[in-house]
Amino acid sequence: MKTPETQQKILNSAKRWFLEKGFKSAPLRKIVNDAGFTLGAFYGYYKNKEELFYALTDETAQGLATIVRSIGDDMQKLPPEQMLYSMLDCYLRRLPELADYLCAHREEMVLLLRCAEGTKYENFFDSFRIMNIERITQGVETAEHTPKALLGIDSGSLDLMMRGYFDMLAHIILETEDKETIIRRMRDVALVYRNGMLSLMEEETDHA
Repeated sequence: MKTPETQQKILNSAKRWFLEKGFKSAPLRKIVNDAGFTLGAFYGYYKNKEELFYALTDETAQGLATIVRSIGDDMQKLPPEQMLYSMLDCYLRRLPELADYLCAHREEMVLLLRCAEGTKYENFFDSFRIMNIERITQGVETAEHTPKALLGIDSGSLDLMMRGYFDMLAHIILETEDKETIIRRMRDVALVYRNGMLSLMEEETDHA
């Protein structure tokens, strides 16, 4: 369904202001005035500034979540004894699809990652971080012959590692525009984290 012209002008103005000032500092009156309309016209489409921000970001946030959940479903299909060692392969296979989506929704991702303070999307990657921790924990718990070094990682350390991981992903998304560079950098970061886990396994083997 095509967005009415008036509504689209408001959305275009809002995107410019939100990208420049962030959600909290973007003035609603300026957004509406720059679109060439009155606040009365605005309230015919949106209840408030929050709803306007979500009109620009909800679809992208939900689309990204769908891809991530799908990757998670691929991981869940792995045999328990392979999950810990093969999770990364599921992620790497889907990197081109993920990078395509990020490139196609670049401005919306900037809104979600840099401009969302004061909205439900503040700390946008938190839900993805928690989901990733749960998968790693499940992989550790279900894998046969899991090294004691991995079993000994406390939840706080794992949380710190995942925070660092998603902070790096945010920087990649915000600072990189072309698809191939995004794929390469996301792969490099993922491999560093995977190899760190493998080094823990090797350490346990060396001390066995």
